[in-house]
Amino acid sequence: MKTGIHPESRDILLVDRSADFVLKVKSTAKTVDTYEFNGETLPCIFIESSSASHPFYTGEQKILKTGAVDKFYARMKKAESMKK
Repeated sequence: MKTGIHPESRDILLVDRSADFVLKVKSTAKTVDTYEFNGETLPCIFIESSSASHPFYTGEQKILKTGAVDKFYARMKKAESMKK
């Protein structure tokens, strides 16, 4: 490998605040925030969803019934009733 062309790899934290989930990984990402985890302060990236909060992994389905979603469910219900 050539020297001086690769970015510096370091330990950082991926923090999912919605689920209080922290994952320690190696990354070359530039960060400005820090977070304390297990007694040490490390650079961090705050993420919106992780395996601890994403519905695919948790099995929890969240349905927001607003506007277009309501119309969709009404069409589906109508289609099911027409089949019968």
